[in-house]
Amino acid sequence: MSSVHRRSWSAALALTAAALLGTVLVGAPAHAEDGPALKFTVARSEVGLPQPADRSDPPQINWGLDGDADGGTAEDVVVTIDASGISAFTDLDSTCVGDICTWPAHDIAPDGHAGGVLDMNAKPGVPLGTTGTARLFATSSNATVEEMTVKVTVGAVDLGIQRIPDTGDVEPGSTLNAPIRVSNSGSLVADQVDLTLATTRGLGFAQQFSNCTYGTTTDIPAEYGQSFDLAVCHLTTPVEPGKAYRLSSPVGIAVKPTALYEFVDYQIAAVATSVPKTAASTGPVLELVEDGTPPVVRTDHAQWQIEADNTADIEVTGSTAEVAPGNQAALTATVRNNGPADFNLVNSDAQIGILVEIPKGTTAVTIPPKCGVWTGGGMGEPTPGAPEYICAVESPFTVGETLELPFAVKVGADAPATTSGKVTVSTVYGGDLNADTDKANNTASLVVKTSSSATADPTPTATAPGTDTQSAGVRNVSAGGKAGAGASGSPTASGTLASTGSGSTPAIAAAGALMLLAGGAVAVTARRRRTRPGNAA
Repeated sequence: MSSVHRRSWSAALALTAAALLGTVLVGAPAHAEDGPALKFTVARSEVGLPQPADRSDPPQINWGLDGDADGGTAEDVVVTIDASGISAFTDLDSTCVGDICTWPAHDIAPDGHAGGVLDMNAKPGVPLGTTGTARLFATSSNATVEEMTVKVTVGAVDLGIQRIPDTGDVEPGSTLNAPIRVSNSGSLVADQVDLTLATTRGLGFAQQFSNCTYGTTTDIPAEYGQSFDLAVCHLTTPVEPGKAYRLSSPVGIAVKPTALYEFVDYQIAAVATSVPKTAASTGPVLELVEDGTPPVVRTDHAQWQIEADNTADIEVTGSTAEVAPGNQAALTATVRNNGPADFNLVNSDAQIGILVEIPKGTTAVTIPPKCGVWTGGGMGEPTPGAPEYICAVESPFTVGETLELPFAVKVGADAPATTSGKVTVSTVYGGDLNADTDKANNTASLVVKTSSSATADPTPTATAPGTDTQSAGVRNVSAGGKAGAGASGSPTASGTLASTGSGSTPAIAAAGALMLLAGGAVAVTARRRRTRPGNAA
């Protein structure tokens, strides 16, 4: 996952954690009757300055102003940071004049945004713990802007969380213990910390703790298009500089019977001592216990990749049409997940692809909107008239779920009396779908029978190429199956590799998506691709 995705994901985790704990760093502005009402947002309400200073990567006050959707455009906005409360012990950005730093933001539309950063460094020799407050305010010819403050302290808490090695061949129905270790390589004590864990749909929390708040989130990240189980644990154990800690009790991760490609996302963050205790769950209190020598860690946010020893039986069936030469025939390939695992690609590139061969003597007229011409190694443009197409199956593809791929073909005057094309399950690159070990139902046929006495089949509802719609691919859950996120969607051209708005899969590899759309010949036959977690900002 790229550092950009990592940073946005980390921010989403932090905001969701704050909501679950009942604290809000910034809120939506109240609408002012006499004009727009704006309110500052900041990346951090408390900023630590390393001592000695790291001038290559200085700490920042990172502010933003969002427009007022109900109040119209805020005009002539000028943002100011009054740094007089911190200037005695900080070196400020050279663009400031004395203790005052300003940004002419001009007009901010209802759907607009303005933002900026103020770089700061601790002055040499300033004692650790020296603290002060910077004041953020703004003026406008017609809007009100609520002020806010940011606390700045010399010295910093630098929390790290040790990465958990990827785990494979995990038995469905079992429980794993998350060996969380935390350390502080900064110069100040973290009085209290929040441990945030999010699990993919094939995992869950085996036990609840009284100081953890549990819920779900769709923000991790939003392009996944599905919810994740979330736990935010408020730990009151002080984390001292130069020390390492482990959890007082194991955090059990339940591996569901439908698990396949999964992960746990986890991060640690220092929080203010004023965070209120919330009525969360019953159970023991989760604490931190000192645990020997600090590990060498370089991140406060990581992922634990988990692959279950499980399979997903993907079955494909075809259809038969009888029409007179010169008419159009409706042909449908139907895909079903017989389980036992959900096929949910959040950490793998082995996306399901359905390779459709157009029957000889017929010409593809309309195709499902997210299918493309088969290039021999990937997906090309959604152009009619090609002999073969590859269609990507949207994720998650849950147990019992079916997907229909409707094609319309025109039957040529010289078409054989019976002609057929093969439908095959593979990856979107044409490789073997290793998670599907039952190959007996991986092929089917689309059959056209020609007869001068036959009537034309109704033209199928497949969308003309280039039209972005979710109606052409029909997904449903068979009786006895279970519904999953995105069950009413359609196949996507890039599936897990790129989001299309209503698709429910992550942009794990943007470059892979570009190759897929361009028909890049990339043969992916490995069962999974491990994604290295990056540093959170």
